Amino acid sequence: MEAAAGAPGATGPTPARRIVIAVASLLTGVVVTAFVGAAVVSAGGWEFDVPATLGSDLGRTARQVGEGVPLDDLRIPLGIGVLLNVPLWACFVGFPLVARRREGLDWRRHLGWGMRPVDVPMGLAVGVLAQLLVLPLLYLPILQWVDGEDLEEPARNLVAAARSPADVIALVVLTVIGAPIAEEVLYRGVLFRGIVDLEAHRGRVGVIVAVIASSAVFAASHLQLLQFPGLMAIGAIAAVAMHLTG
Repeated sequence: MEAAAGAPGATGPTPARRIVIAVASLLTGVVVTAFVGAAVVSAGGWEFDVPATLGSDLGRTARQVGEGVPLDDLRIPLGIGVLLNVPLWACFVGFPLVARRREGLDWRRHLGWGMRPVDVPMGLAVGVLAQLLVLPLLYLPILQWVDGEDLEEPARNLVAAARSPADVIALVVLTVIGAPIAEEVLYRGVLFRGIVDLEAHRGRVGVIVAVIASSAVFAASHLQLLQFPGLMAIGAIAAVAMHLTG
């Protein structure tokens, strides 16, 4: 008698199949989000990646005054920006949910889904250590060749888009709830653990391969060249934490 999907007796998809699910989730999410985002931004008359530096704001204001058009920084309202991420998050989480129902993907056993009380302070400590120590050391040589303002531009643009209490709530939803949960499910749950299981016969080397591969995909998917080293480092730290704690 065939075991029900998600039941303890179900074997679930193979590691290779889980990697395919991860890639399909990512590609579908990126394509759908790109089309939806382009349509919404075009309809609203906004622009992507409006620089948030003082010089850029002054130059844009002077140009708009000279052209006699209403003053507007053309940034996408943060609430709208968060909503544009929903299709991406839906794919990141939705594909594994469908796989759970159809293929017996066990979120606890295959993805490590779950949390212990100790995970909260441990995660905060690791995150603070990475932000205050690992990333500054990583970018120390890079900043000899790159302007620090260019490196910080995505974060400044995100904060600059927050203009009201509702926007602040949207910022929290984006950075603390939506993106972290969806990205951990896909990159560390489906992809990283899928590669680890696929490479299990290689022991520690297989884990290293999984850390590097999943972290590289995680960093590349953000489409931010200057931030790639930092994102990959954060992805690697998260993957190692996942592997060590389960």
